[in-house]
Amino acid sequence: MKALLLAVLALALPLLARAEVLEGRVVRDDRPVAGVAVGAFAGFDFTAAAVATAAPSDSDGRFRLEVPPGSYALFGWSADRTLFAFCGRSPVTVAAGDSPQWAGLQAVPVETPNRTPYADAYGAALEGRVLAAGRPVADALVYLYLDAGEDLKGQGYRMSAPTGADGWFSFDGLPESSYFLAARKRQDGQKVGPVREGDLFGIYPGNPLAARAGETTQVVVHLVAKAKDAVEAETFGRGGGPELRGIVTDAAGKGVAGVHVFAYTDKVIGHQRPAALSTPTGADGAFVVRLPAAGTYYVGARQLYGDSPAPGELFGMFEESADHGLTVKAGEKREALKIVVEPIRL
Repeated sequence: MKALLLAVLALALPLLARAEVLEGRVVRDDRPVAGVAVGAFAGFDFTAAAVATAAPSDSDGRFRLEVPPGSYALFGWSADRTLFAFCGRSPVTVAAGDSPQWAGLQAVPVETPNRTPYADAYGAALEGRVLAAGRPVADALVYLYLDAGEDLKGQGYRMSAPTGADGWFSFDGLPESSYFLAARKRQDGQKVGPVREGDLFGIYPGNPLAARAGETTQVVVHLVAKAKDAVEAETFGRGGGPELRGIVTDAAGKGVAGVHVFAYTDKVIGHQRPAALSTPTGADGAFVVRLPAAGTYYVGARQLYGDSPAPGELFGMFEESADHGLTVKAGEKREALKIVVEPIRL
């Protein structure tokens, strides 16, 4: 019996050894929030079971989680479900031996949606206000997603018109369904692309929200300012997969700042969302693209993100293969890539 117990413990020890630590703090308006239970989720659908849940945050807002290596979206709620907290860095990647990792969450109020009759018995409407620190936010965009499979990034299923001075948004004629809501206001005015330090963003705490035929559902979406840029949150590809590293230059070989490097899985690059996107290059033109999985990707770089490249925009493709593609294996780190960008001319 003793030998059997030792064997069981020996099998369990490697599993325990693989646990990594996520530590952080929950704040609201820069003040610590106690009593918020933070969970680590495999994705942005927090109706699923959490991989791990921390004890409620202490008087200084601090929490501690033990998780296996992986990428996690962090969300938390107060015991009475009146406060919802989310992390601007999600998904946070925790590599083996790379802990403790630090992650901050910001808390916002949870408000009950209001439902009223809608003129179309076969369609649904969704409307409401976007607030930050209790005040209406103008020029914010609200996004509807049919699922949380892409971490609520990109344009989604529908995108609202910019909110007015009263923070109001609306969607009419929606099919009856459940939708994931997110809202953003970027300082550069872009409709899509990375959320950077100082931009406002928010995730609706009642996701997924049911839009019912014959009803108008009114909600409030609270935004917070992104506190700090983080590579994991800026790119579509999560950490732990293959990586592409290199430099973007002009025709003279000088590094170019402020361009994104993208990777598509389709050889014909259209208006679909890329599989991965880098943060803007720095003064030296260096980039890192974190890919979601092994495979073949078609790679290029451009100055803006969203619509088709415009005249005058810096643009270029990976030219070391005729079709601009390269193939990477699981976990491969491909380095010393070079992409030359030039202004688009008609």
